[in-house]
Amino acid sequence: MKVFISYRREDSSGYTGRLYDSLRARFGDDNVFLDVSGIDSGRKFADVIQGAIHTCDVLLAVIGPEWLTCVANGQRRIDDPRDLVRTEIVTALDGGIPVIPVLVGGATPVQSASLPAPLQPLAALDAHDMTDERWAFDSERLIHAIQKLSGRHTPTAARPAFVAAGVLLLIGLLAGGVLLWRGRAVSADGASDALPVSAVAGEWQADVTYEWGASYVETLSLKVDGKEVLGTASFLGLPRGITSGTVEDGRITFETHTQEVINGEAPRDVVHRYRGRIDGHSIAFIVQTEGARSQAPTEFTAIRR
Repeated sequence: MKVFISYRREDSSGYTGRLYDSLRARFGDDNVFLDVSGIDSGRKFADVIQGAIHTCDVLLAVIGPEWLTCVANGQRRIDDPRDLVRTEIVTALDGGIPVIPVLVGGATPVQSASLPAPLQPLAALDAHDMTDERWAFDSERLIHAIQKLSGRHTPTAARPAFVAAGVLLLIGLLAGGVLLWRGRAVSADGASDALPVSAVAGEWQADVTYEWGASYVETLSLKVDGKEVLGTASFLGLPRGITSGTVEDGRITFETHTQEVINGEAPRDVVHRYRGRIDGHSIAFIVQTEGARSQAPTEFTAIRR
């Protein structure tokens, strides 16, 4: 469960800090993103924000009394396409990420007519009130709404019945004479089968040097559903949500998406297309990037962690 908190500092920083503390007490420090705590020194602000949004389960849009009326250079900030808060929420809405408007400080729900067109879907969403007098109660209601909207729940201890079932399954596999050795399924008579699709699932890591000379430790967290690949793959050290992922006959392909900001221009969409060949405990990847300044392919080998 990962939660992204979007807010305006001059509008609701006090309430947002309090909300952040309430949520991380339930979901854990690493699963609640707030810009002042989730960005390490020296990392690109826009990249970190975009990466966190694309990998979150729910975005909370914290709305205080001045959220709509904050101005810069003589115009409402919300009307500026480059406004960070606007970009955060629009990114989530366009990406199908659940959004919950959270009202603090006595704020009222925003009306569609008062919003720029890309943000108008926000007005149709059920808003959640947070009040000083009932903060603990309202926090629990919000946590329940987050879990329900994302379709997930906080982890609980495994039940004994599930543990017993797992043991029986393991015994059954061993009794059938099936062994997994170096990523290959080997039957009792010694015949080697194709690499099982499920062998791709897990955590992978690679040392990657990009065309412009920068080096990063990139990580991949892969999940498999049939032949579909899900999860995240990091780019410039930031996890990106996987889309269009497939695995078949020892090959894996998927895409990740991000945005690039150059010299204060409007963000441009960037697509990273991954193609990999699986060989036991390693995957040799070629990544082709489209829409960025550099579109040279990048090659690297990921090793199972």
